[in-house]
Amino acid sequence: MADIRVEKIHKKFGQLQLFENFSLACPDHMYVCLVGPSGCGKTTLMRIIAGLTSPESGDVMIGGRRVNELPPAARHVGLAFQNYALYPHLSVAGNLAFPLRAPIRRVQYNEAKISASVKRVATLLKIDALLDRHVNQLSGGQQQRVALGRALIHDPNVLLLDEPVTHLDARLRHEMRTEIKLLHKRIGTTTIHVTHDQQEALAMGDLIAVMREGRLEQFGKPLELYEEPATAFVAGFIGDPPMSILRTSLATEDSQPILLIDKTTLPLPSRLRRQTQTAKSDQVLVGIRPPDITVTDPNEGDLNGTVYSHEMVAREQQLIVSIEAGGEVRCRLKRPIEATSGTRVGLKFSLANAKLFDADSGKSLLLGPSER
Repeated sequence: MADIRVEKIHKKFGQLQLFENFSLACPDHMYVCLVGPSGCGKTTLMRIIAGLTSPESGDVMIGGRRVNELPPAARHVGLAFQNYALYPHLSVAGNLAFPLRAPIRRVQYNEAKISASVKRVATLLKIDALLDRHVNQLSGGQQQRVALGRALIHDPNVLLLDEPVTHLDARLRHEMRTEIKLLHKRIGTTTIHVTHDQQEALAMGDLIAVMREGRLEQFGKPLELYEEPATAFVAGFIGDPPMSILRTSLATEDSQPILLIDKTTLPLPSRLRRQTQTAKSDQVLVGIRPPDITVTDPNEGDLNGTVYSHEMVAREQQLIVSIEAGGEVRCRLKRPIEATSGTRVGLKFSLANAKLFDADSGKSLLLGPSER
């Protein structure tokens, strides 16, 4: 197995500077999820590691070895594409065996070894009964297993998965997530999993890298990102639903700092009052989780708003409310209310678990490790 490091990567597409001095270190044996909105650079970073795309400058290190000049086949990387990329004219066995018949591996694998490897991987992925079928006779979940098997067949040091369960229905996605994680636990291959789905990243990743516009917003364990987001972007991206981020002004009342949204005063708990000492200006962002927001009748809360969208998720009702002061608030209700788009409601906030961020940089106002 091997760790993966990209160091000071620069990558441009025409006039677009995607990566500028980008670095990331993925420890050996870890399952790392790259997550972020479309266009943030997740797939491009994975392709750079695989050798399918070249950076203008910077280093790609696999197992402590610089691999920039090595072709993809020599990097000992397994890659499973988003669209499976299987060969329709070949059987399952033919697809699995294909990487072992590549010129770079012909000396290493004779037909007996190829056959043994195909049977081993097919058994591991529970597709040994499908070896004689053509891939166009398989379900989406079965095709995904074949794609994974083809990536694993040559025992790579690194496994790269590009949105591996995106095309599956909800039930199969859940099943494949579980099976991929169990597979990783068994074989221990250092894995990078690209996804736009933060729920998927939270469920699967040992570590999560949150990316935005070619930058690394935060890298850490799932619970760390959820409990102590380093930026307002991470706070508004991680969680189900994520934090609501509101622009506020710092003011003083009775010699104590408070928050102002429009003309509404929100008292700060002592933990947040200390954090305001690091604010660079009176403009700050406050992040509030859905459980800390109560929906009331209009004019009975801290702010008024209008329901923008509503849906039932499991046994809870989720609302997005556009507030009159500007911005959107995500609410989660255990007891559903009668609401349609356009319904006016009141909102009451608790700041006991809120987070504060600098309005310009978006960075957390946490004082230091003692406050985390």
